[in-house]
Amino acid sequence: MPVNAKIPTPLRANIMARAWELFRKRYNYPRTPFRSIGRACFASALKAAWAEARETVRLVGFGADALRRSIEALSSPAHAVGLSSSYALGPQAAMERYQQKLALTAALNFAIAA
Repeated sequence: MPVNAKIPTPLRANIMARAWELFRKRYNYPRTPFRSIGRACFASALKAAWAEARETVRLVGFGADALRRSIEALSSPAHAVGLSSSYALGPQAAMERYQQKLALTAALNFAIAA
């Protein structure tokens, strides 16, 4: 059985498009010519797109209700204002939180559509 056999067809159809999107964003393509970037860079973008698809399938397994609760938890403020223990998220933590929310939203949309 192939490694990626569990990924449904609707997700498989979008993997190559997502790989090109990642490739354009990461390597500034087409401003930077493909011959100077190389196939290895596109291969890394394709691997990242497959990883995103596998993560989406993993998250869909939790169910729509659990995904909704997780999105709501990520949407709430990450700090307690006015308390002596209050803190703010740094830029890296805020970006990680945003990326988690995007992944959960994509999984929720796929779970609802399936």
